[in-house]
Amino acid sequence: MSNLEKFSLARNELSGNELSGNIPVYLFNNTPYLNRINLGNNSLSGQIPQGVASPMLQFLSLQYNQLTGTAPPAVYNLSQLQVILLCSNNLAGPIPNNQTFNLPMLQSFILYSNNFVGRIPSGLAACQYLQALSYNRFVDVVPTWLAQLPQLNLLYLGTNQIMGSIPAVLSNLTRLTKLDLSYSNLTGVIPRELGLMQELSYLNLGANSLTGPVPSSLGNLTNLSFQQLAKNSLSGSVPEALGSIRALNVLKLQINNLTGNLDFLSSLSNCIHLHILYLHDNLFTGRAGIYSFSGAGISSISIASSWSLLF
Repeated sequence: MSNLEKFSLARNELSGNELSGNIPVYLFNNTPYLNRINLGNNSLSGQIPQGVASPMLQFLSLQYNQLTGTAPPAVYNLSQLQVILLCSNNLAGPIPNNQTFNLPMLQSFILYSNNFVGRIPSGLAACQYLQALSYNRFVDVVPTWLAQLPQLNLLYLGTNQIMGSIPAVLSNLTRLTKLDLSYSNLTGVIPRELGLMQELSYLNLGANSLTGPVPSSLGNLTNLSFQQLAKNSLSGSVPEALGSIRALNVLKLQINNLTGNLDFLSSLSNCIHLHILYLHDNLFTGRAGIYSFSGAGISSISIASSWSLLF
């Protein structure tokens, strides 16, 4: 197969056929012109053979399989590689973070739902479509070099061991539509600069250790339909500015230390698409029954904190 350029066996059930679940190590021998490999959406198991690192490779998809072990180091040093899809496997180990990581043409890098460890490689600063690194075991801070990717529109880093604060420079990502930093170890305050990310429609900072107030600047995110800030240690009152987000569909602020009265509920009547509102397990005071949501189509609401709220 010395002249083979494209190889695709996506969406099969290869484990029940001759391959017995493994990718044969000889499969990509003598394929110097191979530029596309797609074995995604199968039931492949075992390790990724070294041979997939063809020098002309541009597209590599092994997603949605049951592959184990580490990815061959040579995969991270291919001058033509543009797309790597390794998500939803059982891959493990670190990703090179030095001169052995050299992917100058990389455009899309998706690794979620594996067991990768170590730091997020700074070599990804050249990748315009980083997208999803969530559901791994990366131990790192939120990289400030992400601000160098102005074309980035999706960023999922949640469910890792990300620590430290949320860098204010993320606000440079003005084309970002979805940001997920949930289920990590983040501390500090929510930067008010996030209110500059005008294209943001999905914001999930839940299940961290964030403190301080909910920034009123988040009310500037007029395209935001999903806002999840639950399970932190946020304090202060809920800003009435959130009522300016007419696109808001889901607002989850439960299990924090939020205080004050419930006057902000009246402003949420402007959120005509609001269906889910969770405020329980905070320290609010006042009477919820006097507020009207006539302008919102709420189908699920949870407000009461057993120790503080009267009806």
